Amino acid sequence: MPVKFLSPEWIDAYNATVAADESVRAAMKGRNAVIQMLIAEGPDGEVHYWLRIGDGSVSAALGDADNAEVTISQSYDTAAKVNSGELDGQKAFTQGKVKIKGKMMKMMQLRGPLAELQQALDTIETEY
Repeated sequence: MPVKFLSPEWIDAYNATVAADESVRAAMKGRNAVIQMLIAEGPDGEVHYWLRIGDGSVSAALGDADNAEVTISQSYDTAAKVNSGELDGQKAFTQGKVKIKGKMMKMMQLRGPLAELQQALDTIETEY
């Protein structure tokens, strides 16, 4: 059964999927970061959620993180296309569709691990 993108149910599926994925845990081993996501122009308005990476574990929740090292801003359309695999996240950034503020070096170091995370998220049946 599909879950609505950026809904509480999608966050639950996100957390369950990445917790069960050995390749995500391996890719995140030794990595630590807090990333704030800001998704504008969505069907329900602006959505904020955060991603916490902690030495092999990954978790996400709706709302704002107190200690985000990086903030990623994008439109709902861009976020949906990246999440569905229709648009590469790095390409969206170079096209100016994704804005990143904060520790850019941290984001560069997380490029590979975040790509592994995205592969796991591709398995979630999502309704946009």
